Amino acid sequence: MRTIIVILLSLSMTLPRALPALAQEFRKWEAKIAEYKQWLDSLGPKGVLFWVRLDARHRPHRLYLGEGFFRADARTQEQFVETYSSYLAGHPEKSMLIDLFDAATNNPVGEYGWGGFKLYSQSVRSSERARK
Repeated sequence: MRTIIVILLSLSMTLPRALPALAQEFRKWEAKIAEYKQWLDSLGPKGVLFWVRLDARHRPHRLYLGEGFFRADARTQEQFVETYSSYLAGHPEKSMLIDLFDAATNNPVGEYGWGGFKLYSQSVRSSERARK
């Protein structure tokens, strides 16, 4: 019984020190997510048209990409998708699974998941556009 009391007392003494550190970490994450949101808004429907809309009814989320995304270089595309994934997850160090769709054709063009960022081959996307 004594050991239980000693353990509980030692835990109660360390807990108040840990809480402010967690609150400070949360503020950092919150600030980073707000920064992501601002950047993503500038690339959205009223901006450069990297993305047009998000369908969150499905899992994984469906992100519909605009012409701005397809004109960007590969590194910028990957940075955009990674940032959007972290924004959806609500944490700068975590990711949300996303399926990427072309907003003009509603066809899948890529994905972001456990294997990272992946765009399907250009020939597959071109042939799907030609069929429409």
